[in-house]
Amino acid sequence: MLKKIFLKRLTEVVKRKNKMKRLLVILFMSPVFAYTQVPDTCFTQQEIYDISNTLDSLWIADSINNNLISAQQTLIDSKTQLNRLDSLHIQFQNKKIELLEDNIKLYVEREKYLKPKWYDSKIIYFSSGILTAILTSKLIVEVVK
Repeated sequence: MLKKIFLKRLTEVVKRKNKMKRLLVILFMSPVFAYTQVPDTCFTQQEIYDISNTLDSLWIADSINNNLISAQQTLIDSKTQLNRLDSLHIQFQNKKIELLEDNIKLYVEREKYLKPKWYDSKIIYFSSGILTAILTSKLIVEVVK
């Protein structure tokens, strides 16, 4: 009984190996069939020449477009940087305006303190000088009499 089971298993393994061999042969032979030339896909010499010229012109156009794209990207980067710098400049100008307005307010406040008071008037000093001279002279006249 054990012998029958062993023989049965052995035949199954051999069948699997034969199937694997066939599968490997098919897999290895498929590229050969894929690379063979089919008569429908042949191009004339003129068609090949035209395709080659078209590909060359497309290659040149692609390189020109790539150069244009890189130049535009550089231009975009410089404009972006200029935009950032302009924004900073505007912020600094706004800050400068604020500081100058504060400075004007401080000047106005300072002028309030520096404005001459009523007792600093030249007329008061002049009239007090004249009164002092008159009173002194009257006092001297009275003392002399």
